[in-house]
Amino acid sequence: MSTTTYSVQGMTCGGCAAKVTGVVKQVDGVEDTSVDLAAGTVTVVGPGADHDAVRAAITQLGYQVA
Repeated sequence: MSTTTYSVQGMTCGGCAAKVTGVVKQVDGVEDTSVDLAAGTVTVVGPGADHDAVRAAITQLGYQVA
C-alpha cells in the first residue's frame, strides 16, 4: 500500500477538509484520504494514485499544494 502526504495551504475549516476529501477520493487509484487541518496536510492512500491528478484536484479547489 502506498501512502503520500501533501502539504496544502489555504484549508481553514471542516468545510475545506470535506471538499478536499471529496475530490481526492474521486481520483483514480485513491483508496482513502485524510486531512489534518492543524498540520495543513492531506494524506492519500492507494497503490495506483496518480500524484499529478491528486495535486490538480486540490488546486482546482483553490488551494496550493507543495
